[in-house]
Parts: sequence; structure tokens; C-alpha cells
Amino acid sequence: MFRLLRGFMVVPFVIFPLIMANAVLAKDGWRQVADHDLSVDAGSALDFSALVEPGPAGKNGWAIALPEGHLGFEHRATPQRFLIASMVFTKSNNGGVPDKAGTERLVQQLKRSGYNLVRLHFVDAYLMHDRMKDFDFDPEQFDRLHYLLAQLKAAGIYWIVDGLASDNGAWGNVQPHRWVKKHRAKLDVLTSEKGFRHWATLVERVWGAKNPYTGSVPLQDPAMLGIILVNEGSVGFMATLDGGVYPNVLAPLFQSWLKTRYGTDAALQKAWGRTLEKGESLAASVRMPKTIRGKSPRDADFARFVSELERSAYTKMNEHVRKLGFKGLTTAYDNWPEMGPDISRQALDWVDMHAYHAYPTKMADPGSRIPQTSVHSNSAKFVRGLSSTRQWGKPFTVSEYGQIFWNRFRHESAALVPAFAAHQGFDAICQYGEIPIQVDYGSSPYTRRQAIYPYNIGADPIARAGERLAAVLFLRGDVAASPNHIRVHWDADKVHARSAGWEYMPEELSKLAFISPLGLDFRPIPQAPKSGELWVNLTGSQPWWSVKTEKGPAAGRDLRSDSVAALRDRGIIDSGNLSQPGNRRFQSDTGQFLIDSGAGLIKVNTDRTVALVFNGGNASAGALSIRSASVPVLFAVSSLDGKPITQSRRMLLWALTDAINTGMTFADAERTTLKAIGKFPPQLQTISAVIKVATEHGAELKAWPLSLSGVRREPIPLTRVGDAVELQLDTARMPEGPAVFFEIATK
Repeated sequence: MFRLLRGFMVVPFVIFPLIMANAVLAKDGWRQVADHDLSVDAGSALDFSALVEPGPAGKNGWAIALPEGHLGFEHRATPQRFLIASMVFTKSNNGGVPDKAGTERLVQQLKRSGYNLVRLHFVDAYLMHDRMKDFDFDPEQFDRLHYLLAQLKAAGIYWIVDGLASDNGAWGNVQPHRWVKKHRAKLDVLTSEKGFRHWATLVERVWGAKNPYTGSVPLQDPAMLGIILVNEGSVGFMATLDGGVYPNVLAPLFQSWLKTRYGTDAALQKAWGRTLEKGESLAASVRMPKTIRGKSPRDADFARFVSELERSAYTKMNEHVRKLGFKGLTTAYDNWPEMGPDISRQALDWVDMHAYHAYPTKMADPGSRIPQTSVHSNSAKFVRGLSSTRQWGKPFTVSEYGQIFWNRFRHESAALVPAFAAHQGFDAICQYGEIPIQVDYGSSPYTRRQAIYPYNIGADPIARAGERLAAVLFLRGDVAASPNHIRVHWDADKVHARSAGWEYMPEELSKLAFISPLGLDFRPIPQAPKSGELWVNLTGSQPWWSVKTEKGPAAGRDLRSDSVAALRDRGIIDSGNLSQPGNRRFQSDTGQFLIDSGAGLIKVNTDRTVALVFNGGNASAGALSIRSASVPVLFAVSSLDGKPITQSRRMLLWALTDAINTGMTFADAERTTLKAIGKFPPQLQTISAVIKVATEHGAELKAWPLSLSGVRREPIPLTRVGDAVELQLDTARMPEGPAVFFEIATK
């Protein structure tokens, strides 16, 4: 899990009026969810199983990287998209891997939720829960894991796994629990043969053991789409978690690297100048940088050393899983949108990334803080950070993202991330969570199943509803991928020399990803880029913002002030594009997606799905218009029968505000600092609004609020208004409790 996003931390200030703390949460503006059973009914409006290709997973051969840089299969070389369910099974917190009946129900619900890929995270931790001996995996949990893999495969749901996620690896007798910081397995695999052997043995014994339910070894099963060899294992990230100091174990390795690079003290002195301190020598010792993020020649060389170390370790790990029979894709170093890790990621089969906006400081412990900020507070920097790490020519996935509970604006990411990812042409996305499926709000002996917790998708009505929107916007492909490219080029050695890799994509440049897909390209810049492409050189002889974009020898545009004109010159957008970077408004080159941070507005407008995210009041796009919304909200409408919204006879409507637990309390009126997490059932923030949907079938349509399992409640009035239908919504007055889903259909 991505615990720290330096440079992307949001500032805790309040943008919109927030409700008062403590007692008010249980009164005005909030109502308890009436649902108990959350299992999605087959055939209901919430049953998205049709989006999952029938199994078995792996029937088209191993996953491959296609020539254009997308995920495909050996026997079907067309781009494939995946909506990932994140799963972390911990016996003490959520009950661990369920038994066979529970697993069958889980897989059924995963498929009905539209997931066609799962990420099995922290398997090493939960298999070693309470184990005293090294590699002594819990036999019951291991058997249940194998049954889960078999059921997923049969259902057509692929897997990606971590080779190593826990710093405690498979070491035994870790007390008082597996999450305590006792070992450093992720650093060890980079720095010692013993550490590598521990990693290798872990991979062999977990993923190289024959599955009795499939008859195959998981590593040799094409249902295993990919392996994250080590999760979040980059040196800079680990040093940051250690207080910004590099671990001493790197010192002799750095010394050896310097000897190989320079050979003599004279050569080192020439390169470092006065930064080489008195008494330092290649024969004796040369110290590492005292802290991270320096930019001296010492820091630059240390960054070069780290890049070589990380790439060498990746190569060694990759070769090992290949020897064990794995033929899918591998990746690593899956966090931080800085140029240093980007250099290491050049070696990978595919690039995977993590990014968050507003996450808690101490999970759900009293005193934990989470900023109550909208993504508009920094123009959705966490989303832009994803595109700035994408490398053209490689598959790109996001195995962790989130705008985390109890941030009250988390409904924003429900539309923002999948629409952005689809427009960019990403290959897979995953809203990070421990539990993607919550089957009921009943009592449980496990704490994480007693209330909404941070990173708990299945229990949060807002997050779980957002996954349905991701299924249509991204997986179904309602938002089209752009054919255009912004290709950002830079030279690794020059980046090391300039900043030791501790720099990000320039702000003005990263924001252009909202207009056209952006990514890194390390190939030489062509003399005559083709139409639909803009090349930007971050380490050239000219400033990066000075780019020749017009046809012929005309002067270049300044991307800081003339970016829209530059994109027009390159044939990426036309004169009708609404982007105004100075006003923080950006419209995609396809016209389907708009983010206006100045106005606090997100719009997604396609034939089959329209989404509006705004601060309350009025908003409209395409077939959907809203009047008099009482609170910040996401409204969306989507066709469920494959037709455009205006012709559809069955539609799903979303109304997403905020949710908290019953009895949840805070130390401040802004709901920033937690006092008590509360318990089920959740409470929804109520909303009133007038919703209008353009349709050809106004005389035939009816509307029903839906339970969280998709069951229709008592119908609510739907009024025909010209070529549209209108719904007067007030979730505070609904007799069966507030709803986040509504079905509009002819029967």
C-alpha cells in the first residue's frame, strides 16, 4: 500500500462548507442505510457479470506486452482492459481467506461487480500469521488460497500477485504481529545474496507449489497475468520511510560501485570537486549522502548507483521466476512519480503505479487525521502523477489508487480516475482496498467487518458504487482512448546530474495530461514528429517549454502560456476545445472529459454514460442535467442495454454524496481528526435535487430506488417533460431509506 506520497501531500484546508462534528452527524442531513444484505442479485441492474469474459482465465494463453504497449494475450493479440479488485486477507482483522462456501460466494460477487482481475496483496503476511518457524505457512489458509485461485480461474478472473509485500517476508516468530517492523526483506533482496535467496524461496514455496484444485503450479498457469516482484521496494521510498536517511547496508555497495566507475581517487576528485571530503578515498571509504533529496555530485552518483542496483535486482528476480516456468509479465518499483524511479522502471516488462489523495495518518486509530480537501485543491495532482510515470511502449497499470474514507469528497474519484484512465489508454486500474466485497452489514467478530474503515471498498456505499461507474467508464470502454500522444523525453544521466532524480514532471506540463495522453519516451526525438504528437524535451539545450510545434520553420510555442495553441498546432485539439489552463480548466482532446478545478466541476459525457461531479446547484452534460442539488455530489446515468442513453430502455442512475459510520465522532468540526470510528450501519448524507434525463421513451419509463444488492424498492414518480423525464429526488424523505442507485427502465 502506498503510505507516503511526498510532493503530492494535500494541504488540509476546507474548500466547501462542512457539517459540524459529533452529534450533528447522526441528525440533520444524514440517514442510516436500511440495507442488510449486500450480495448483488443476478440479473439486477447492479449485475455487471456480462463485462467479464467467460472462463477459464488463461484460455487465450499468457499475457503479453503488445507492440503498441498494451496488454494482450499470446493467442489474442488485441488490447485488453482490466478492472482490478484488491484483496488483503488478514485473519485477525477481516477473517482471512474464506472457506470454500465463502470463496464461491466471493468469486460470484466479484464477477457480478464487473471485476475481471484480482490483486492478491500481502499473501506472505497472512500465510505467516502467528507462525513461529520460517516458511511455515498456515496450512488452512494456504489450502483456501489454492481453492480461491481455482475458483477465480474458472470464473474468468485473472490474478496478479506480489512476490514480496511484507518486510517480514516469510521469517517466523514475528511479534506481536506481522505488521511490526522487525525485518527488512525488501531492502535485503536488493543488497545481499541471503536476502535474494529468502525472496526466491518465498516465491518458490508460495507460487511454485502445485495447486490441488487446478492440478497446476500457479507460476505456470496463464491465469496469473503478472507478478509484482517486490511491492514498493525502491530505495528512495524505503529511505524516506526511515526518516530520510539511506540505510548503512548500502555504504559498502556504493563504495564498490565508485571503484568500478572511477578507478582512481584523481578521477573521483575531478568528478566531485570540493564535495569530496578530506580523508575520503576509494581505498578507505567514501560516505553516502547524509540525507535524501540532495543534488550534489555525490547525490548524483548515488542516484546512478541506486538505478543500477534496482535494475540489476529486477533482472535477477525476473530471471528466477522465468526459470520456475512463469511466462507472464513482471514489474516492480511501483510507486513515486519521480524521475529517479522512472529510470529504474525502464527495465520492466510493464509499469505499475500507486497514487492517493487524502489518506489517514494512523488508519482508524483515535487521533488519525485525514485532509478534508477536494481533488480540485491541487488540480488532481495524484491523477496527473500517474501519467507522468507512464512509459510509451509498455503496458501501464494502476494497482493502487484512492481518495480514502473519511475524506468527504471521495465521490470525485469515482468519475475522475476511470474516465482519465480510459482516455489515457491505461490497461488496468484498481481502487485499493482490503475488502472489495462486503456481503452484509451484519455482526462480525472481525473489526474490519464491523464498520467502514479506510481502504475498505466493500463496506463503503460511496466507494463500492464508484466501482460500478469504473466498470462502465473504463472496463466497458464508454470513455474512448485518445489516439494522440504527448511524448516527454529526457536523458537519464542529465537528470541524475541535475537533481539526482529527485524531481517531478513540471506542473504546467503534467496538467496537459487532462487534454491528451502523456507519457515518457526515451527514444531520440524525431526531426519531424507526426501529426497528433507533441514531443517535449526536459533535458535538452533549450528550456523544456520552448517547443517548435508549427508546420515549417516558425518560432516555437511557450508551453507555459501557449500550451493550448501548441496542441492545436500539432493537430491534437481543434479550436472548439474548452481548455483554459490559466483558469485550471481542461477538456480532453476527445471532448468526452472535462475537469474544471476553478469551478469545482468534473464532467464525463459519452453516448452511454454521463457523469457530473460538482459542489451543488446546477450542472449539465449531454443527456443529463441537474438542478438545485443541495450538497456536493456525483450524479451519473448509464445505459444498461448497450444503446445510447437517449434510446435506452434500461438505465442506472448514481447519486453519490458521502457516508460515515453510525457513532463516528471527530475532534473538530471539519471532520479531520478521528475520535471514534463508529460501527455499522453506515449513514448516508442526504441530497435533494431535480434530475432530468433526455430520452425517446419518456412515456414508458419508470424509476425505482435500488438497495445495495440491486433489489428494486417502491417506485418513485417520474415525470415526462418534453423529450426527457424528470425525477424530483430527496433521499431524506425516501420511506425505505436513502439510496445511491436508481434504476430507470420500461419494465
